[in-house]
Amino acid sequence: MDPEKAVGLLALGWLVGAFALISVSIRRGRELAESLATRHPETYEALGRPRPGYFHSVRRTRFASFVARREFEKLPDPALVARFEAHRRSEARLLLSLLLSLGGVALLVVAVRHAL
Repeated sequence: MDPEKAVGLLALGWLVGAFALISVSIRRGRELAESLATRHPETYEALGRPRPGYFHSVRRTRFASFVARREFEKLPDPALVARFEAHRRSEARLLLSLLLSLGGVALLVVAVRHAL
């Protein structure tokens, strides 16, 4: 297999893997939002029913803000707070790893392009 095809397959694999990882992260976030709705319905409603998703929406933005600003730390539920903190850290690691790996794939594309 020539280098261009190999790098193309690598880039395609990266896209599929990134989408899968993001999908898992969104699913876990939705489970957290459901837990918040079940355990603290008044807080959930007051926040505008936050929920992560694939497409831009007010609910998705509100969930991201709730997690990023650590608003979950105000909840009187240590177990749920710990789950939100684990999710926040997981999302940060995912974003960092996706950005770094994308940089690596981009460097390979540039290297193969200039080698030809």
